[in-house]
Amino acid sequence: MRHLATLFLMTPLLINSTAWAEQRWIQGIGYVEPASEIRRLAFKHPGILGEYKIQLGQTVKAGDLLAVQQNIEERAALTVAESQLLEAKADLEKVLAGVNPYEIEAKKNAQRVSALDAEYAHRKLDRIEQLRSNKFASEDDRDLAETNAKLKQADSRRLTAESRYLTHFVRDVDKQLALAQLAVADAQLQSAKQRLAETYLTAPIDGTVLETILRVGESTFSVGSPEPALLLGDMTKLRVRAEIDENYALALKDGQKAIVFGRGLGDKEIPAHVSMVKKIMGKKTVFAKTATERKDIDVIQAFIEPDAEMQVPIGLEVNVKIAID
Repeated sequence: MRHLATLFLMTPLLINSTAWAEQRWIQGIGYVEPASEIRRLAFKHPGILGEYKIQLGQTVKAGDLLAVQQNIEERAALTVAESQLLEAKADLEKVLAGVNPYEIEAKKNAQRVSALDAEYAHRKLDRIEQLRSNKFASEDDRDLAETNAKLKQADSRRLTAESRYLTHFVRDVDKQLALAQLAVADAQLQSAKQRLAETYLTAPIDGTVLETILRVGESTFSVGSPEPALLLGDMTKLRVRAEIDENYALALKDGQKAIVFGRGLGDKEIPAHVSMVKKIMGKKTVFAKTATERKDIDVIQAFIEPDAEMQVPIGLEVNVKIAID
C-alpha cells in the first residue's frame, strides 16, 4: 500500500496537437461510515440493562424502542406520584366547594325577606310617630313600634352577615395553599414520568443496529460515565472519512473528483467526489501498516461520497485518490 496521501502523476492526457496537461492526484486512506455517522447510544442515568427490544442487524425507525433498563423503582415512583396528584386535586376541590350552594341561596333569600320586614317595621314606626303627634297613638304604641323596627333591622343585618360568611367561606390563603400543593404534586408526577422515560432507549434516526455492546444485567455506566449500549447507523447512504497528509491540506476543495479503491474492494474502483473538507487539523488515526509509514504527522479529514452504489461493511479500510488542479 502506498504511503498515506502521497502525491503522484498520472499518464499525461493529450489536449490538442500542441498542448499537454497533467492530471495530479493526492492519495489518502480512510474507512467507510454512514453519512449520518455511527451513533453510540447510551442511557442517560446509571442503571442495569434489562433487555434489548431489537436484534443485531435489524432496521429501525426514529422513535422505535431499542433497549430498556430495569425500572421497577421508577414505575413504583410514578404510581405514587399519580396518587399524590389525585389527592392534591381532591383537596383543592374540597376547599373550592366550601358550603353547599343551595344553603347559600336559602340564606340569601331569608336575608331578603328579613330586609323587607325591617323596611316595613321602619315605615310602621313612622306612621305611629305621626299618630302620636296627633294624639291618636300612645307612648307605649310608639315604643313597641320602635323596638320592633330595631329587632327587624338587627335580624336583617345578622342574615346579611351570615350570607357573606357562607359566600366567602373559602379563604384566599386556603385556596392558594391548595393550588400550591397541586402544582408540587403535578411537578413530581412529570419528574417521575421523565425519569421512567429515561430508562427506555429509543432510536434518534432511521437506521440499522450495527452492534449491541452491553449484555443484559450489565451496568449502563462505567466509572461515572455512560456506557454505550449499542451502535446505530443509516446504511442507506455511506461515505468515506479519509485522512490526507497536512502537506496537501490547501489543495483540497469541496466537489473535487475522487476514486475509492483498496484491497477490500478487489479490482473495483468506485467514482466519488469530495463532499466536505474539515476545517481543523488532527492527528493520524488510520494507518497503512507499512514499514516506511510515518505515524507522527498531522492530517486533515475529507468526506468522500460515492457517485455509484457502494455496498460494503461499515469500518472497511479503503484508499482514496483525489484529483487536484
